[in-house]
Amino acid sequence: MIYGNISDVDLLGIDRVLRRGSGEILVDSENILFVRDSVSNAFFLACKDREAGLALLDGYSGAGCDLLAVTDYETGLEAFERYGYSEKLECYQVAYFGEKPRPGTGLTVRTAGEGDFPMLTESYRMISPEELAKVVARGDILIGFYQGRPVGFVGEHLEGSMGLLYVFPEYRRRGFGTLLQMHQIARTMEAGFIPFGQVEKDNLKSLNLQKKLGMTVSDNLIVWMWK
Repeated sequence: MIYGNISDVDLLGIDRVLRRGSGEILVDSENILFVRDSVSNAFFLACKDREAGLALLDGYSGAGCDLLAVTDYETGLEAFERYGYSEKLECYQVAYFGEKPRPGTGLTVRTAGEGDFPMLTESYRMISPEELAKVVARGDILIGFYQGRPVGFVGEHLEGSMGLLYVFPEYRRRGFGTLLQMHQIARTMEAGFIPFGQVEKDNLKSLNLQKKLGMTVSDNLIVWMWK
């Protein structure tokens, strides 16, 4: 999937929501692809013309467009300043195009359920408890176990990107984060999708981990923003 000069990796968020049937194309023209996802309530903008992209957003800035991803970095930065968003994430998008990984027997995993929710909310504060509850309800978090004890978890955000990776402090620096992500990659591939995620632009440790796992890193930065 290629849109103008935007690479496949940059567009995987849009590709995912369209392929799973939750994405609605609002605008599809030579210069703009604008999509809304009904699961995450996120909007995605890919544009070749910055002014055209911003002109389109002028009509949506007050229409519930509270969570927005822009694949063109400069357009994203201007949109953040222009439309009153409170926070943003400037990140590289990473994707796995290799063979399905074989995590081995060092870690077993199971899908998190409602009974795991207190443990998850106590450990992971990067998203709201309400959003985390939706992720759990969708069956999108895996808990990893080593010798019968939970060591951490990993999952999929509502819009389809991999994330929610957390290893309990006593089990860090033992390779469990890598194993958890390998399980998530395999699970995503079994569901018929390309595994992808985002890494903050200055998080060199995480970028190096993604490269170690064989992930392709986008050449361009994308911008997520929310109100």
